Amino acid sequence: MSAGQSGQGASPMSNLTYDLIATLHTKLEGLTAYEKYLQDAQGDQQCRQLFQELMQDDQRHAERLRQELARHLGGGGH
Repeated sequence: MSAGQSGQGASPMSNLTYDLIATLHTKLEGLTAYEKYLQDAQGDQQCRQLFQELMQDDQRHAERLRQELARHLGGGGH
Protein backbone atom coordinates (compact mmCIF):
# COMPACT_ATOMS: atom_id res chain seq x y z
CA MET A 1 0.00 0.00 0.00
CA SER A 2 1.20 3.48 -0.71
CA ALA A 3 0.86 6.50 1.57
CA GLY A 4 -2.68 7.74 1.68
CA GLN A 5 -4.21 4.38 0.78
CA SER A 6 -5.68 1.60 2.85
CA GLY A 7 -6.91 -1.84 1.97
CA GLN A 8 -10.35 -0.36 1.23
CA GLY A 9 -9.20 2.41 -1.10
CA ALA A 10 -7.85 5.91 -0.70
CA SER A 11 -7.50 7.29 2.82
CA PRO A 12 -8.85 10.79 3.47
CA MET A 13 -5.31 11.89 4.37
CA SER A 14 -1.74 10.75 3.97
CA ASN A 15 0.14 8.96 6.71
CA LEU A 16 2.42 11.99 7.00
CA THR A 17 -0.50 14.38 7.53
CA TYR A 18 -1.92 12.04 10.15
CA ASP A 19 1.49 11.91 11.85
CA LEU A 20 1.62 15.71 11.97
CA ILE A 21 -1.86 15.86 13.50
CA ALA A 22 -1.06 13.16 16.05
CA THR A 23 2.19 14.83 17.06
CA LEU A 24 0.53 18.24 17.38
CA HIS A 25 -2.20 16.70 19.53
CA THR A 26 0.41 15.14 21.80
CA LYS A 27 2.26 18.45 22.18
CA LEU A 28 -0.98 20.28 23.02
CA GLU A 29 -1.84 17.69 25.66
CA GLY A 30 1.64 18.14 27.11
CA LEU A 31 1.15 21.90 27.31
CA THR A 32 -2.01 21.34 29.33
CA ALA A 33 -0.14 18.99 31.66
CA TYR A 34 2.66 21.53 32.21
CA GLU A 35 0.11 23.98 33.62
CA LYS A 36 -0.67 21.47 36.37
CA TYR A 37 2.99 20.63 36.90
CA LEU A 38 3.76 24.32 37.41
CA GLN A 39 1.07 24.50 40.07
CA ASP A 40 2.44 21.38 41.76
CA ALA A 41 5.94 22.91 41.80
CA GLN A 42 4.91 26.14 43.56
CA GLY A 43 7.47 25.61 46.33
CA ASP A 44 10.38 24.51 44.13
CA GLN A 45 11.78 27.23 41.89
CA GLN A 46 14.19 24.89 40.08
CA CYS A 47 11.38 22.53 39.10
CA ARG A 48 9.18 25.45 38.06
CA GLN A 49 11.99 26.74 35.84
CA LEU A 50 12.45 23.30 34.29
CA PHE A 51 8.73 22.94 33.54
CA GLN A 52 8.63 26.47 32.11
CA GLU A 53 11.55 25.68 29.80
CA LEU A 54 9.94 22.43 28.67
CA MET A 55 6.64 24.22 28.14
CA GLN A 56 8.30 26.91 26.02
CA ASP A 57 10.03 24.26 23.90
CA ASP A 58 6.74 22.42 23.37
CA GLN A 59 4.97 25.69 22.48
CA ARG A 60 7.63 26.33 19.85
CA HIS A 61 7.35 22.76 18.55
CA ALA A 62 3.54 22.96 18.46
CA GLU A 63 3.73 26.14 16.39
CA ARG A 64 6.16 24.53 13.93
CA LEU A 65 3.88 21.49 13.65
CA ARG A 66 0.85 23.75 13.07
CA GLN A 67 2.68 25.59 10.29
CA GLU A 68 3.77 22.36 8.64
CA LEU A 69 0.27 20.91 8.93
CA ALA A 70 -1.17 24.04 7.31
CA ARG A 71 1.34 23.65 4.47
CA HIS A 72 0.32 20.02 3.98
CA LEU A 73 -3.35 20.94 3.99
CA GLY A 74 -2.75 23.75 1.49
CA GLY A 75 -3.47 26.58 3.88
CA GLY A 76 -0.08 28.23 3.93
CA GLY A 77 1.30 29.20 7.31
CA HIS A 78 -1.64 30.99 8.90
